[in-house]
Amino acid sequence: MLLVLGTVQLGVWWHARLTLGAAAATAADLLSVEGASTTSAEAAALRVAASGGVESVTVSARRGPRQVDVVVRGTAPLVIDLGLSRLEVTATAPRELAR
Repeated sequence: MLLVLGTVQLGVWWHARLTLGAAAATAADLLSVEGASTTSAEAAALRVAASGGVESVTVSARRGPRQVDVVVRGTAPLVIDLGLSRLEVTATAPRELAR
């Protein structure tokens, strides 16, 4: 029984991690385009994370002179939390430079 529960919990955790990775990549892609706002990129990341069932999601996006950095944090909905439910994923993308 514990083996089955552990396998299911691992799958839920892995799905949450992949979802946060997709959310961070989405926000980084949007923010790398010239003229995009950090607000719209953060909102897109929140939508992606919510669609994957991740809870307590926060997004931090920063546009630098040459690249954008996005950090997405969330909690995997685990039944038994052994301290592994909090996840953090980062994504970086080069900025599109105006000509």
